[in-house]
Order: sequence, then structure tokens, then C-alpha cells
Amino acid sequence: MKGTAIPIYEMFDGSKTKLQIPVYQRNYDWKVPNCQQLFDDLVDMVKEDRDTHFFGSIVEIGGDYSSKLQIIDGQQRLTTVYLLILDY
Repeated sequence: MKGTAIPIYEMFDGSKTKLQIPVYQRNYDWKVPNCQQLFDDLVDMVKEDRDTHFFGSIVEIGGDYSSKLQIIDGQQRLTTVYLLILDY
């Protein structure tokens, strides 16, 4: 397995692949405290003038022969970040 660090915006820019959450993954179930913690972490990043924030590992499969990547781990975080971006 190969790990690569990439900026989160590259996951969402749509230029390379489409993200897909397989049906066997659990439903989105983050509650307000989970979302608040992520948001607070991002606010702290800005306040502390840090260029990056570690969102945790995102595990994906696919993308070799199609334009879709299946998210195996990290779907709760990715979905929350996406919702924050949409609300912005």
C-alpha cells in the first residue's frame, strides 16, 4: 500500500476523479460535537497561521481504470468538509 499526502482541495476539485462512497459503508452519522471539533480545528489552524491541518487518513480504492474513487475510510470527514465548503 502506498500513502501519499495531498491537499484536501485536490479531493474535491473534480479534475481527476469522482468520489464515491460504497453502499456498504455506514451512513453519515456525525453529530454537532463531531462537526464542531473539526470546525474548531480549522479555525485554530487559521488563528495559528498554519498552512496545513492533518485531517486523518483517507483510504480509497479504484481510479486505475475508471474515473471513480471509492472511499473506504474517511467518508465522515470528507463529507463534513464538503458540507462546510458548500455552506461557505
